Amino acid sequence: MPHFASPFVTASDAHPIRSRPPPREIGRFAETSSVRWLRRVFAVLNRTAPSASARLAYALLTRPPRVPERAWEAAIRAQAHTSALPFGTGRLAVYEWGTGPAVLLVHGWGARATHFGKLVPALVASGRRVVAFDAPAHGRSSGRHTTLPDFAEAVAAVAGHAGEIQSLIAHSFGVAMALWAQAEWGLRVQRQVLFSSLDHCQWVTEEFARLVDLPSAVIERGRQLMVERTNGRMTWDALSVADWLRQSTAPTLLLHDADDAEVPIHHFFNLMKACAQRPLDLHVTEGLGHHRLLGDAGVIARVMDFLHAPGH
Repeated sequence: MPHFASPFVTASDAHPIRSRPPPREIGRFAETSSVRWLRRVFAVLNRTAPSASARLAYALLTRPPRVPERAWEAAIRAQAHTSALPFGTGRLAVYEWGTGPAVLLVHGWGARATHFGKLVPALVASGRRVVAFDAPAHGRSSGRHTTLPDFAEAVAAVAGHAGEIQSLIAHSFGVAMALWAQAEWGLRVQRQVLFSSLDHCQWVTEEFARLVDLPSAVIERGRQLMVERTNGRMTWDALSVADWLRQSTAPTLLLHDADDAEVPIHHFFNLMKACAQRPLDLHVTEGLGHHRLLGDAGVIARVMDFLHAPGH
């Protein structure tokens, strides 16, 4: 594992909401022409109509981007048994490969089930049934906007549809939603592999506020809109991924890349610190970033070793 100095920091220590770090060149929070345009729009609204600014922030934070499906993702999707699971007023696209004990895959914000496509063949070859889905307003599932409770509830709904879940594999924001589903929606798993996780859901809103220069009062109002429009099904203080992981009893492999440009490595260390009294299997890579981690042959081998290990 690479050496890191002073690893245990909080999101607020590392990222005070009113100071923007040097622009990122890659990742969801990268400096782009669209971001610069959006920053100018918010600058006008913040001065003239802060309520409208908060509503726009809410709309953007609840509308995941729909990333085009790559050819290799489409190919793995074509091999799946696909079904539509009723959910709320819409449906969830559900995909299954193979037979055997069920492994549930939970993708991150703005991704889709086939983001895990390079893991699927190894899991199927090991005698497992892989179950994945596109979250609400993601991929081929219905909707254009979704909320955090809906995402977490969808995880539990797909698990209920699939039957007993032996293993859970989640990535990025999907880790938070899968752990929340365990804490509040009754999801039970025997073991779990968690990639590139943030340590608290509120961090995403802080990063967004910093990216587009939102005043604290405006982003706070945007957060409050999320609470109000979910009928109180969420409170921001309770959305601690670190707390959920500490409460989870499933054997856990936690993976992160030291060069992750979307969810910095300090989140990994904060989760380690929060779980100091609970055993975790840990794996840190270098140079793979936030997404290539999922398809790396060495990482896939590490995941399979963890799933096959005695006691797991």
